Amino acid sequence: MGGEQRRGSLWIVGTPIGNLEDLSPRALATLSRADAIFCEDTRVTAKIAARFGVGAPRISCPAPRESSRALELLRRLKAGETVALVSDAGMPAVSDPGQELVAAAAAAGFPVYVVPGPSAVSAALAVSGLKAVPHAFLGFLPSRSGERRRLLEARRASPDTLVWFESPHRIAGSLEDAAAVLGPRRACVARELTKIHEEVVRGTLTEAAAAFQARGAGRGEMTVVVEGATGTPAAAGDGDIDAAILEALAAGKDKRSIARDLSSLCGRPARELYARAVALARGGE
Repeated sequence: MGGEQRRGSLWIVGTPIGNLEDLSPRALATLSRADAIFCEDTRVTAKIAARFGVGAPRISCPAPRESSRALELLRRLKAGETVALVSDAGMPAVSDPGQELVAAAAAAGFPVYVVPGPSAVSAALAVSGLKAVPHAFLGFLPSRSGERRRLLEARRASPDTLVWFESPHRIAGSLEDAAAVLGPRRACVARELTKIHEEVVRGTLTEAAAAFQARGAGRGEMTVVVEGATGTPAAAGDGDIDAAILEALAAGKDKRSIARDLSSLCGRPARELYARAVALARGGE
C-alpha cells in the first residue's frame, strides 16, 4: 500500500479461501483503514472482522444486487471514502461478484487498486502435479449436462490445462461428462483447500468420476484440474487403435465406454470404434 490509504478509491482485496491465517498483512491493513467494505456475504466477512478486529461497516453485495450497489459505491467514492471490496473467498470479480463494481468505479474515473490474496485456481494447479502453463479457467460449469458437454467439447482439442469450480452435488456428473467428452485424461480434484479436511484426489477423469459417484455428495467447494489435449491422436493408425481397445478390454472396461473415450482422443466416430471393439472382443472369445 505504501503511504496513506488514498481517499475516494476502491480496493479489491483477496481473502482466504479457507484458512483465515492466510489473510495477508497488507489485506488486513487495507480492510482496517477502509470506510466501508462491500461483501459478497456479510456473514462470511464477519468471521474475518471478528478474528482480526476489523470495524468498518459491511455492506451486502451479492451477485443479484451488484448493479444496484454500484450507485451506492459511486456515492461513497465521490464523498472521498476508501471502499474495500471482498468476496466470500479468494479474489472478487474472478468467478465471484465484483466485476460490475470495478467497472463502474473505473468508468467514473476513480482509482482502483488490488491487494492480491489466496486463489483456489493457483493452489489447485500447484498441488495437482499437472502442467500449470498454459491453463484455461472455466469458472463454474453449466448445471445442465448437455451444456456442460458442449462447453467441454469446444475445449477438447486445446493443449491448455483446464480448471473449473464445482459444487459437491454436481461433482460426479461433472466428472462423468468430462470423461465422456475429453476421454481418460489425468485429473485432480482439490476439495476444501487450506481447511482441516483438505483432500486431493488424483487419477484419470474416469477414475475420479467413479470415486465421487461411489461416495455420494459430500461437502466443500471443489476445484477440478484436467490435463489438456496431448499430441495428435487423430493420426493414430488402425494398429494403435486396436491395441488401445484390446488393452481396455483386458482391463474390464465395457465396449461403449471404450468407444466413447477413444472417440474423444482420436477423433473417429464412436459408432465405428464400438463396432471394432465388438469384433475384437469376439475374436478373443
